[in-house]
Amino acid sequence: MKSHVLTIILVCGCVWQVGAVDVVSGAEPEAAVRSLNDLTGPWQLFVDDHLIDETRNVERTFHPFRKHPDNPVLTRTEPWERAVYIYGTVLPTEDGDGYRMWYQTLGTELRTVLYATSPDGLAWDKPELGLREWEGSTANNMIFQRPHGNEIVSIIHTPWDPDPEKRYKILNHDEQGFWAAYSPDGIHITDAPNNPVFTQGGDVAQFLWDFHRGHYVGYVKNIAHVAEQRRRVVGHIASHDVEQWPDPHLVLVPDVVDDRWAAPGTVERTHFYGMSAFNYESMMLAFLWIFRSDDVEGYFDGPVHTELVASRDGIRWTRQDGDRVPMIDVGPPGSWDAGQLYTATQPLVVGDEVWVYYGACPTGHGSERWVGLDNMDCAIGLATIRKDGFASIDAGREVGYLTTKPLEGLTGELFLNYRCGPGGYIRVELLDRDGYPIPGYRAFECDVIREDSTEEIVSWAARSELPRRDEPIRIRFMMRNASLYSFRTSGDVVVAPPGEVPPPFVTPPLAALYTFEADGGRQATDVLTAVGVNAVRWNGFFRVDTDPDNAAFGRRSLAMNRPFSQLSTLEIENTDDLGRHFTLAAMVRSENNAHARLFSSHSGCGPVHSDALVFDFDPRGRAVNGLRAICKGMSVESEPVTFDDGEYHHLAMTYDDGIIAFYLDGRPVGTGNVTGGPPIRMARNLRVGQDAIFCSNVQFRGHLDDILVFGEALSAAEIAQLANEGAEKFFAQNRP
Repeated sequence: MKSHVLTIILVCGCVWQVGAVDVVSGAEPEAAVRSLNDLTGPWQLFVDDHLIDETRNVERTFHPFRKHPDNPVLTRTEPWERAVYIYGTVLPTEDGDGYRMWYQTLGTELRTVLYATSPDGLAWDKPELGLREWEGSTANNMIFQRPHGNEIVSIIHTPWDPDPEKRYKILNHDEQGFWAAYSPDGIHITDAPNNPVFTQGGDVAQFLWDFHRGHYVGYVKNIAHVAEQRRRVVGHIASHDVEQWPDPHLVLVPDVVDDRWAAPGTVERTHFYGMSAFNYESMMLAFLWIFRSDDVEGYFDGPVHTELVASRDGIRWTRQDGDRVPMIDVGPPGSWDAGQLYTATQPLVVGDEVWVYYGACPTGHGSERWVGLDNMDCAIGLATIRKDGFASIDAGREVGYLTTKPLEGLTGELFLNYRCGPGGYIRVELLDRDGYPIPGYRAFECDVIREDSTEEIVSWAARSELPRRDEPIRIRFMMRNASLYSFRTSGDVVVAPPGEVPPPFVTPPLAALYTFEADGGRQATDVLTAVGVNAVRWNGFFRVDTDPDNAAFGRRSLAMNRPFSQLSTLEIENTDDLGRHFTLAAMVRSENNAHARLFSSHSGCGPVHSDALVFDFDPRGRAVNGLRAICKGMSVESEPVTFDDGEYHHLAMTYDDGIIAFYLDGRPVGTGNVTGGPPIRMARNLRVGQDAIFCSNVQFRGHLDDILVFGEALSAAEIAQLANEGAEKFFAQNRP
């Protein structure tokens, strides 16, 4: 691998709210000295679609780390060490001549944080620190002297702190929660006076300073019911003060893809045991610990491996494409890391490589129940990958194209991190906001890029300086038999805002409304036709009722009043992708005041998994509080409300990137949250009145009117107008 530019090596966490982050006020870093934790920089990675506008004949590939041939690089060698692993941190020394590791030993009688140093990251020394007594001697490498746990340590280098005794912040788990401490060197510590500083969560959390947003962040193991099963999940907390933390906000839960391995008919399930998150270049990445619990209770035993997740704000996380290849997988049976593994708080950037240390055991999580803590032969290994090599955009024999969104900050020179195979090449073309090539920077003028480099300058007829323009620029990469990992320029690259502000009322691509005013029998016409017609499929005994007395607005409604039906639904086509923002609403008059589905893409059998959505209601408030949504496998309910008077009521829910709001007759009746980020994409279309298959008695009986599926989260005022004036009048006034 060649590099044309010398690289300077600097190495540098019930239902919770996902919206605004609660931050405790405090000082921001101002010092010029760079933190040893800081891995930020100008490089733009292709691990997600944030920068991408269009692709053709390319695909994204995620690349597993390579385990070092000398693994394990640190094993238990001292009598006070038992199960040695890396619920901890690895950083370079302050002088840059080596590395330091804070790691754990987990035993029946002793749990503590230990310290090791290395000149090369491979051969590790365990110095005698003289800090903690063990069996009458302080000749050991133990750091903490606390009541109990002393484990799961995050070391944060904060050189901007004016107090030299607080240049390092340390958070780790002990009795009743997480404790904070300060240190001048990462070894000699002073505990915070109000420990524990954080108690809301499980016994696993990792902490960091978020260099992009300027506050401390923790990712905390919590418990939630997902797809009706109790699971470990990931919560987020943020603060400017390591001694004060808010309650966690849910950010990551397992989905149906995570459970693809579980045997049908069992309670086997996937948990998220923890997450090592870190700022990397222009974004945030994390190693997510995937725990596949395969015991009879689906909770205690099983293997643990790591996958990659990515975020642009630290709250909304994007999962890997496809089958989610492990970034670091457990080893083959009988190997030292065959059972479970966990990553350090962050990786290191070493030359043209990314290094990550991981602690592993030959047996799975829960094995301590039958082998005992002292017999778990755990150790610490090293895994590596090329710089920015987490994922690449790949083209094969046919020429592929990737075009970015309009970008601001493209100044100076353009550098690529790439690899070309035999006969492979990359050309780069610059486009204006509208997609027209910029003269002098067209594809045929680009000097062909070949071979393999982590930092190659792009030039056009030997000219490498990017054009100076007031308008944003798009980049089009043309590739053949090549892989593109990242790019950078001299400026801070960001996606440009829209060139024109759209009108305040625009019909989104997903828009379907059924008022039945022009319908009869088994016909339902989509009234919102500006972006196409959403047809419906009839199942069972729904029919259009032409009696004006049974309509909420106008003269007609939809009736389902047979005393019993095997399965009666109205399927709305092209509603299997609801996106990140939508509204579901209808006028409802229940005939029997029973718990019933309003909208559902659930099969009807078993738990509601993450590939389905349910919006149901109970007029009496018995089965659910009144209104409920099951979304991304999680259940959210309204405030307790009742509406069992036999009259029409307007029921609505909005989804705004994880934030769910409920409305009854135009009045807000509660909010709740599930994980944001990935859009709501389902295995089947939405049905009205029942699930897709008859497995439980949640059939709606009564009359419906103004059935709405809308690809926008309407405001509270708009929902009130819908409820009071009817959908036809609302859209005639607001969505011409």
